[in-house]
Amino acid sequence: MILKYDMTFGVSEVARIFDVHRDVVKDWAYHFSDYLKPEANPSKGTPRTFTAADLRVLAYVYMHWEEQPDYESIKIGLNIDSHFEEQYDSFLTMTTPLFQEPPEDLDGTWRHGTVIGGMSEIGDIFALAESYKLAGDMLVDAARAADEIYELIYPIIYNYRHATELYLKAVVTPYRENHDLSWLVQEFKTLLKSEFDSTLPQWFENIILAFNDFDPDSTTFRYGGFASFLQGEVWVDLVHVKTLMGWLALSFQNIRHRRVATGK
Repeated sequence: MILKYDMTFGVSEVARIFDVHRDVVKDWAYHFSDYLKPEANPSKGTPRTFTAADLRVLAYVYMHWEEQPDYESIKIGLNIDSHFEEQYDSFLTMTTPLFQEPPEDLDGTWRHGTVIGGMSEIGDIFALAESYKLAGDMLVDAARAADEIYELIYPIIYNYRHATELYLKAVVTPYRENHDLSWLVQEFKTLLKSEFDSTLPQWFENIILAFNDFDPDSTTFRYGGFASFLQGEVWVDLVHVKTLMGWLALSFQNIRHRRVATGK
């Protein structure tokens, strides 16, 4: 099966979706042309194509199709927008892939999603680090507000751990294609000395060392299970963690700004 990321469907594809014969789809297209895009009834020699909006209409037609269909009754339902009822929303959801080509009418009023890839690709690894750090912050706020810290603690720590790794890889180049924070922090300390004549604050190094101790391969907070050296339980203060991650992010932002200012 090939996913239709452009959300356009031929007659055979629509027939498979509704488990009907191709001729039935053509019949639907002919009798309900006023409710479909022009491409559903093109000029002779041009293949029919149906859009996501067309599928909604056809889903309504399908649900009310009989051996002797009442065309006028179906049209009345379409005229009063009955095909926008929840059951047809659910049908469209089932036929829509996770990723889609941008809709033609996409504009600033569309607030329920975003475009990724192409010209909308995240610019660099630093920007991606910022995204994961922001996700961690938002999860902390959501977890505290909903009193669901335990339920969200692993995703929170994973986002912060991954943000830290990406921040380091944004400044330590070339970096190794693995998740080893111990090597990264040593390279980072060398960079600070040579480029800024500075040393790494202990609180900063402690963050990296803790992530490396508890999640050396970046799998602990993705799949569960603490590092083998740990005995017993540990307490995680999310306010404390979020504060330290804010300091860490600001430090990397300062490094980035200084590099831009000096043309490095």
